[in-house]
Amino acid sequence: MNVDFNSYPDWWHRQLVEDALPWHYGINMSFKEFKDKYTLHDSYWIGIFYDVVQQTATLAIKWDPVWLPNEIKQNISIVNESLYLFIQLKQVEEISTSNAVDTMGLYLNVIFGCQFEKVDGKNFLFIDYGSDLNIIYRGAERFLAMNRNQYLLQI
Repeated sequence: MNVDFNSYPDWWHRQLVEDALPWHYGINMSFKEFKDKYTLHDSYWIGIFYDVVQQTATLAIKWDPVWLPNEIKQNISIVNESLYLFIQLKQVEEISTSNAVDTMGLYLNVIFGCQFEKVDGKNFLFIDYGSDLNIIYRGAERFLAMNRNQYLLQI
């Protein structure tokens, strides 16, 4: 996938590349807990950024505000606002992709759904965004949501 970094705020790619996102403001919760309250449906898959030394993956998603719970919609003005969701996964053991669909140079990148299972201490995450992303990891998850102006979204 070609990421057009010019379409994102300046802070966005700098903090991703330098691993300087404000994770201390993020929330630790399991992917199951996240899925019980939120959805990634209709969100836009941006990419995965992997730190080989730390075995940490950061998923970057342009989060569709349409599906957010009402208590979040009431607290901020999100109409036509770009919301970014970053998900940090620790102790990543495997990342694989398949079924990439290239239609005349365009990738779909709209998230149709995701599944999560925990088996024998391993977390299995599957995200369908026109391509399939499979991640196996053992560590904790942290979620961080912000708007274009770096306003933190309490999730």
